[in-house]
Amino acid sequence: MNKVTALLMSLVLLLAFGTAAQGAAEPAKPISVWLGEHQLQLDSQVPLIQQSTTLVPVEPLLKELGFTVSRDEQSKAVSGAKDNLTISIQAGKHAAVVNGQQVALLVAPKTIGKVTYAPVRFIAEAAGYKVLWNAELRTVVLQTQQASKGFLWKVENNGSTVYLLGSIHVASKEMYPLRPAIEQAFSEADYLTVEVDISKPIDAETQSLVASLSTYSDGTKLQDHISPESYKKVGEFLTGIGQKADAFDAFKPWNISLALNQIKWMNLGYDSSLGIDAYFLNKAKESMLPVLELESIKLQLELFDGFSPEFQEKQLLSSLESLTSGDSDIKQMSEAWAAGDEKALLESIQSLDEEEEEYTQKLLVDRNIPMTEHIDAYLKKGDNKTYFVVVGAAHLIGEWGIVPLLEGKGYTVARQ
Repeated sequence: MNKVTALLMSLVLLLAFGTAAQGAAEPAKPISVWLGEHQLQLDSQVPLIQQSTTLVPVEPLLKELGFTVSRDEQSKAVSGAKDNLTISIQAGKHAAVVNGQQVALLVAPKTIGKVTYAPVRFIAEAAGYKVLWNAELRTVVLQTQQASKGFLWKVENNGSTVYLLGSIHVASKEMYPLRPAIEQAFSEADYLTVEVDISKPIDAETQSLVASLSTYSDGTKLQDHISPESYKKVGEFLTGIGQKADAFDAFKPWNISLALNQIKWMNLGYDSSLGIDAYFLNKAKESMLPVLELESIKLQLELFDGFSPEFQEKQLLSSLESLTSGDSDIKQMSEAWAAGDEKALLESIQSLDEEEEEYTQKLLVDRNIPMTEHIDAYLKKGDNKTYFVVVGAAHLIGEWGIVPLLEGKGYTVARQ
């Protein structure tokens, strides 16, 4: 399910949390950088720490990672190229360029003498490595990231091809890279199909729709729609983070719940901008690939707004409890997706089905049928086109999943 809380950032910003204070000064022991068990040779140039960020000499690091390196003396920009990846870093700029796209840097690269230094985490993660820091040994360790397996199926009929990729809409950087089979399937596509194109600008009509569905316009307030006990818990939470107890009064419970979940995920390093559908929407934009939608923002907003008052209150309390307790199942779900573990994902869906029939019926069952009809239409076109369809992984499996629904129509759906 595409989390429409990207449209509700006014509420998210209201609850922004501060960061932890910086620790004690680092000892004088030099910092070393390792690739697995191999210490990288940085031409005797010592990494340094600024604003709690480790900066390393760019050119020797890129060379050690297998990049072809070039330097523009006039602009003091250092560039590296490897396979299908290009990275460009310029001293003094708080943004680098990765494959033509600007990426913000918390600390700007700097030049000392003729050596340009830049954040090691940015370079390593852009190159596909996981970064670990050992404070005791003062070592930065780069580990090769295992490619996420994900959930990919292929269906063919009458010359038309559909790839079905099960998405996780809120992800972390650790979800990437994706395995080559997924990237190859996307490269074959004539169309990208998603639930909703979240990359489109939010126009005035959509903003008005969000406001009308997510807030009360009939003169009532939150306290008129939930129990006194629940309203008290909301107020205690707000005052606990330095806000007024009535700060949520204008918002409906489902809206607050989604915003609280978004904050929890962001605090854990998960973000909708890193989701699998967002990833492919960005790639489609770069390659000017046409994007199709299975649903609309209006449909999804109305779906949340259509939940019963009892269920909305229950979800609000659940989100509050999760945010304050530190518990979260997002990491477990992400690990199941990365491993391509269909059994683990199905178990989480089935447990939800047993506990919340209304949630499962509206979010999965009722939506899977029209989604399947759209996909069926692609397959019947006979247009010799390939459609790369990205929908929430929970929509694809299980008794009422899109995969078994397509199989029920006579199609052979092959796991890739």
